[in-house]
Amino acid sequence: MDKESERCFKKFRAHIEKHVKIVDSEMEMIGGYFSIRKIAKRTDLLEPGNICRFENFVVSGLFQSSVLDETGKVYTLNFPHEDWWVGDFKSFTSRTPSIMRIETLEDSVLLEISKSSLDELLANSLPFAKYFRILSENASMAANDRILNQMSQSAEQRYEMFCGKYAAVKDRLSQRRIASFLGISPEYFNQLDKRKKS
Repeated sequence: MDKESERCFKKFRAHIEKHVKIVDSEMEMIGGYFSIRKIAKRTDLLEPGNICRFENFVVSGLFQSSVLDETGKVYTLNFPHEDWWVGDFKSFTSRTPSIMRIETLEDSVLLEISKSSLDELLANSLPFAKYFRILSENASMAANDRILNQMSQSAEQRYEMFCGKYAAVKDRLSQRRIASFLGISPEYFNQLDKRKKS
């Protein structure tokens, strides 16, 4: 294994071991199901109408997952970054066309896995299956929280929560992208940001 591959899988193992312990032989087996992919900034990882063929662990980089309405307005779902997974899990598991656009905001490095490989890995590795179940549960809870917050909290409250959740990447994002995530105009976001800093 070359130095870069070693670095990628070391980072992946550290993330898995936040949730479950694994031995070297297990990690070697898990690693065999993944491929390293480099993707340049301003590239679409996924476009609406395409089927999401891979789930991806983000080794380094930053993405924007979004959907467009019929008027062309962008609704940002999240900003996957280091130690997150990125993809459209619904499209990936059902093999149906996605409505999502996933754009690379920085040069990025991913560990990607296909549906058939993931199914096989989940059947063959109890530690990885437990890790993936924990991630799925956390993602489901986070999605529910996001819906409730969008419905019940003010823009100021949502911005406070954004600053906490995305502290690692806030300064890597444009105001326009953050405003899209919060569901407000860039102009209103500018006012919020100024108030927060004063």
